[in-house]
Amino acid sequence: MKKIIATLSLIILSGIALKAQNQTPFLWGVASAAYQVEGNYQADGKGESKWDFLTNKVGVTQFIIGKKETGNVAINMYDRTQYLKDIQLMKELGVNSYRFSLDWSRIIPDGVGAVNEKALAHYDLLIDDLKVAGIEPVVTLYHFDYPFALVQKEGWGNPEMINWYKNYAKIALERYGKKVKHFITFNEPYIEFFVAEYLMNMEQSKEPAVTRFARGMMKVHREMVASAEVIKMYHEMNLGGKIGMTFNFSPCSPLDPNNPNDVKASALQEKLLNTVFLDGYFKGTYPKEVLDMFTKYDPAFLPTAADMKILAANKPDFLGVNFYAPALVKYDAAEPFEMKWMDVNTDKVKSANGPVRPEELYKFLVKIKKEYNNPQIMITENGASFKNNEDTVISGKVNDVLRADYIKRHIEAVVKAKKEGVRMIGYFAWSGWDNFEWVFGYTSRFGLIHVNFDTQERIPKQSYFEYQKLIKEYKN
Repeated sequence: MKKIIATLSLIILSGIALKAQNQTPFLWGVASAAYQVEGNYQADGKGESKWDFLTNKVGVTQFIIGKKETGNVAINMYDRTQYLKDIQLMKELGVNSYRFSLDWSRIIPDGVGAVNEKALAHYDLLIDDLKVAGIEPVVTLYHFDYPFALVQKEGWGNPEMINWYKNYAKIALERYGKKVKHFITFNEPYIEFFVAEYLMNMEQSKEPAVTRFARGMMKVHREMVASAEVIKMYHEMNLGGKIGMTFNFSPCSPLDPNNPNDVKASALQEKLLNTVFLDGYFKGTYPKEVLDMFTKYDPAFLPTAADMKILAANKPDFLGVNFYAPALVKYDAAEPFEMKWMDVNTDKVKSANGPVRPEELYKFLVKIKKEYNNPQIMITENGASFKNNEDTVISGKVNDVLRADYIKRHIEAVVKAKKEGVRMIGYFAWSGWDNFEWVFGYTSRFGLIHVNFDTQERIPKQSYFEYQKLIKEYKN
């Protein structure tokens, strides 16, 4: 009898141990994107990218900040000597994961055709260096940038772009799929095609903004289809990890809840900013009101039945959520679709991304749980930049008290949602380091680590130490 009991106990204990081994720990991390941090824009046979062209030849930052800035040097994280120092800073921070993106123009310089082995070997080594340090890589395949050779072929305006992307993704998955357990197909299509392209074109094109927005939706749709195709490919490869797509979300509220025009505008903006992507991603459908609107302004916007079938049939393993701020929406007849939400902020101290409302993140996560069958969710970006010079170095320190408070309160919102049954699997602060912030160049700082862009010196900020403390508090 004692032997039977002992054997049963051993079986039970083994089962518990096996279950524990198979459970993935919550991912605490920081995030970055290749063009924003790597620099070395002509190293190791890299091809010219869309953003190399936009910053060096178009000088796109001039339209926004009044001066030409590029990611040619950025924060030098392609250099192994530098990134090993940054990995050490991540270890000291206490994160167990790092989200970064691959540069398509490094791996396939012309977008299609010859593959650059030096680039593949570089990312192999980066992944290995992270894993040796106990930091799990979370790899984004596409973060706004792609080879300029494909821009010249109309990029996402060309239906063939889906196949070019699938070819690139296949190469990356075959190379890294057994070492990396979390992949992200695309980052923030709304920002890429609606916000960034709108800002970049504001001084160049007299075409109505609503027309450009509508044309952007067809590009977004192609990314959604390409993502679904790659999710299918990944699952068929049986690599044993997870794959999903990341969207920026801004839950909408009327600026004046007593103003019927603001209320109506907010309801429409909610569909344009959030619902269209969630429905497409999880249900393989788009809200009819959105479809009718975009078709009105861009008659070429015609998602096929085959496209929608692909979206509906290939389910992701998780949803990536980039959250910075909710949208306070007001009616404005002069704005696209007669509403305005960017730069609408009633806070006394302004965040560059909008009002600081962590409770809106909590409510949005619970809403996704209820309306989309409680998917696994990873907060793939969350952060803030403030306009009060709090990123200034004083006596060798950076006391970014507002960012520290922002991180603390948003993590509390995530933990609260997790305790209430939302299937949270990770949280990534944006960003680990100050870096090149797209059309805003180096004027906006989001990092937990201050970077001197002239000397490349790193100084952990107060927010770094606050996040370090929070990871220790919530890790178990």
